[in-house]
Amino acid sequence: MSKLRIRNGPMAGRERTIEDQALTIGRDAEAGIQILDRSASRFHAEVFPVGGMYFVRDLRSKNGTFINNDRLEDEELLREGDVIKIGTTELVFEAGIALTDDESSERIAYQDDNDLLSNTLEFRIDDLTDLEDEDDQPASTAESNNLRILYQFGRIISRSEPHEVTPKVLDFLLEAMPAESALIFLRNRQTGKLVPSTVRTSVPHANPVISRTIIRRTVSEHRAFFTANAAEDNRIDGVDSIVAHNIRSVVCVPLTVGGTTRGVLYVSRGIGDKPFEQNHMELLSACSVQLGLAYQAADQQRRQQLMMWNTLASMVQAMEYRADQKGKGARTARAARALGGALRLSREATWRLQVAGLLHHIVELCAPDTSADREAVFGLLAQNQSLDEILPMIRTCRERLDGTGPGGIAEEDLDTEARILSVAVAFEEASSSHPDADTLAVIETLVKDPGYDDQIAGQLKGCHLDGSLYEAISI
Repeated sequence: MSKLRIRNGPMAGRERTIEDQALTIGRDAEAGIQILDRSASRFHAEVFPVGGMYFVRDLRSKNGTFINNDRLEDEELLREGDVIKIGTTELVFEAGIALTDDESSERIAYQDDNDLLSNTLEFRIDDLTDLEDEDDQPASTAESNNLRILYQFGRIISRSEPHEVTPKVLDFLLEAMPAESALIFLRNRQTGKLVPSTVRTSVPHANPVISRTIIRRTVSEHRAFFTANAAEDNRIDGVDSIVAHNIRSVVCVPLTVGGTTRGVLYVSRGIGDKPFEQNHMELLSACSVQLGLAYQAADQQRRQQLMMWNTLASMVQAMEYRADQKGKGARTARAARALGGALRLSREATWRLQVAGLLHHIVELCAPDTSADREAVFGLLAQNQSLDEILPMIRTCRERLDGTGPGGIAEEDLDTEARILSVAVAFEEASSSHPDADTLAVIETLVKDPGYDDQIAGQLKGCHLDGSLYEAISI
């Protein structure tokens, strides 16, 4: 078997096994392996097998396909280590089977069997508050273990970025419970359907078997469900039927966000494993409460950021219109955000860069004449606590690594975010001053300028080629 591995770009690390059918590569979500590259066609190229060998061919793409930097003119045999280049995205042809944990619903096999519920214990999630504490009894080993797991679960949530929470806590539950698979199903806001948001399995590339019946009842009745190993349930006739249906030991609990059941947290063990017990259901229900609160906090943060962004963007747009600088802040914000993404900064850091880019010239717009007036504007802006981390970035947005900027701040005093913002501001000002100049030539000038970080400036080229430099702002 052979596989393709994406070596760079936003999908870096994604792998896909090449089997006995052609594997398409392209920008479309229906492509066999999707790449997020503006230079790629919807279905750009394909790799196909012939007699145990694999060949690659271009599918009449607009920008062509390259093999080891040579443009592909016809079908070409792939050898291990060959690099397929589409736009700026590189895919490596390697031996072996892809082991990357795929989160798509294609991994899941559904098994609906009402007999599975014959050994099921259930209770409303609200009933957790009615569990009595036995203060006079020593904590059992199971209780101590559950308390430890719950504590660690909370630590993971509190120390993770919002987009990192779900995979991290599922990986933790796989090991701590332990479980064979752990999944989050969330309701799609457009279709209303429950779809797998994140899938984790103890064995890479495994396909978990899921009971739709349990998931539906968990959501519709807002109840947590627990079923022991069906092989030990005397109400199911015959071991053969158990094996044939691949019945598992399952715990499924509601995932409530803001008072609404948004989905479920679902874990399972294999037939040969020790079955789950009631304390596992209670533990997972408590974990679900914490996860729901984390989702709610993330939703609230996004709403606040959206409100803040819309307010600031409208204010800047009005001031730019008066000063004949329309779109300057938004373009700088897009460049700063694209660079933050290319350099894999956290979402919070990227958000700061985006806002700082929008506001980088706010002081000049408000007080174009004297430095005293500009300091007065900084003083007024400082009264807004939400800008505490942004204002220092605005102050240094035109500083240069060689110390020749307006404040004389040099390389050692400019962190990564400050360097990114200075490159974004310089790129916008150069582009605005010479609107007919070639974009790549403008970028190359910044790369060679000793006042800017050449590696950060060099990232602009990739952002230009993959289109992220021009994507509309979204929160």
